Amino acid sequence: MENNYSNILVAVDGSYLAEWAFENAVSIAKKNNGSHLFIVSVVDKTISSTNSLGNNYITKHLEFAEKLVNSYATAAKKHRIAATGIAVVGIPKIVITEDILEKYNIDLIVCGSSGLTGLKRVLIGSVSEGIVRYANCDVIVIKHYSIPENYTAKIISELSDK
Repeated sequence: MENNYSNILVAVDGSYLAEWAFENAVSIAKKNNGSHLFIVSVVDKTISSTNSLGNNYITKHLEFAEKLVNSYATAAKKHRIAATGIAVVGIPKIVITEDILEKYNIDLIVCGSSGLTGLKRVLIGSVSEGIVRYANCDVIVIKHYSIPENYTAKIISELSDK
């Protein structure tokens, strides 16, 4: 059975695995002519509430998230895929599965199995686990073992050079 996806969300956080998830989402979008890719990065407000920097933490991370999603959107457009970058503050699994999913009529979510912070996973649960549990659309979770040995995360490398 073949699925036709028109609105694909890929969750990114600046991790190596998220970039590989993006590459997979691009591949799926190419196979589904006319698909729109929504590149989403959510700055976790629960982490900032435990951080002594408070609003500075949110501002700094939101600026990075905006650069990140814009870089991914530019890369997607080079593949002739319509793309929109979305950077917001909230609780990632809730923002993705409730707000963004409904607003943009998402029919597929692609995400990595883990992100940048291990402590967050222990405190509030895995974002990918929450997405799988609460999303009312198909979800593809990309695991570490699927990354080829010779893979280089170009977008993350470019952003860290700036």
